[in-house]
Amino acid sequence: MSEKYYRHTKVDVDLEALQHNYKAIQYLHPAKTFIAVIKANAYGLGSVTVAEYMSEIGVEFFAVATLDEAIELRMHGIREKILVMGVIRPEDINKAIQHRIAVTAPNLEWITSAKSHVKEKYDKEVWVHIKVNSGMNRLGTSDTDEISRMIEEIESFDRFIYEGIFSHFSSADVDSAVNDREYSKFKEITGKVRRPEYVHIQNSPGALRVVDDYCDALRVGISLYGYYTSPFIKDISRVELKPSVKLSTKVMDMHVLNEGEGLSYGLEYEAVQDEKIATLPIGYADGLSRSMTGYRVKLEDGTECLIAGKICMDSCMISVPDDTAVGDKVIIISNDTYSSQSMEAYSEYAGTISYESLVRISRRVPRVYHAAGNGHVNNEVLK
Repeated sequence: MSEKYYRHTKVDVDLEALQHNYKAIQYLHPAKTFIAVIKANAYGLGSVTVAEYMSEIGVEFFAVATLDEAIELRMHGIREKILVMGVIRPEDINKAIQHRIAVTAPNLEWITSAKSHVKEKYDKEVWVHIKVNSGMNRLGTSDTDEISRMIEEIESFDRFIYEGIFSHFSSADVDSAVNDREYSKFKEITGKVRRPEYVHIQNSPGALRVVDDYCDALRVGISLYGYYTSPFIKDISRVELKPSVKLSTKVMDMHVLNEGEGLSYGLEYEAVQDEKIATLPIGYADGLSRSMTGYRVKLEDGTECLIAGKICMDSCMISVPDDTAVGDKVIIISNDTYSSQSMEAYSEYAGTISYESLVRISRRVPRVYHAAGNGHVNNEVLK
């Protein structure tokens, strides 16, 4: 990746915000292992950079969704523990062994199949975390007898290590009794089988909502990057998260739209009077969805400006004050929680959630990292 870029659109990533969020959440759970979830390229922020930084400040366990993501981290020198939370193909078990990666077992059949594919080429063990279905109904099993047999199969095989058992809250960010019901079910199931080194169910909202000592670890993703999963969690949380992302660009062209003239594809936006239009070098290929037409971005002086007309693949247009000039900075997503351009406000306008807004920001937008007064750039386009 290059540390150079040749466009005005960029994502600023505040790594010190990640440190703040990590320490604040860990403070609630001082005895638990903190598993930093860096799947989907660390929610679009750059998994290798995030892993390198988090390992420097003390994180010793990461989680990803796929084996490919885990191998990428290993190939870039990440030596900490890595758990693949998704289910890998049993025939790929040797890759997990080769790269010293923990895997998820969803059922007995998977364990039996994975064992049959283990080769003697790699004289190492692989760590296995059993996935419990406590209500999400996505992966895993709730059959205690099956889980007991899974543990027996793991422990009777000298290449497998029974390291963890876990689940995932389906409704931790909702003000309902569902979360307590699922947690009780998880405790009931795991209480009937042998307890491994790591028992974990708390995701980001679970970590902010449930503070007890039943689990040994917690998995934090979106909140590590500074975002609450719902207004409910924000209201009840004792942790003040610090947003880590700012998406900005600069005006690249200016022109006057005369009264009655249309703008952009289809000319659906029509000027009711003469107005000044600024063109920004950001479009839906960068992650600014076409649904964001009508959203208000912000100039550095605080003036909010309407995105006018359809958003193009590589650009969009905004209606601006007369004194706006080429080169003026424009904030699309602010790292200020209370801004009308906050990640939450932006995501609400887009009809989605912060998770999706983050991962939508495409690879061609350079990531500029800031930490302790120093920074560097990752530009995946220029490799």
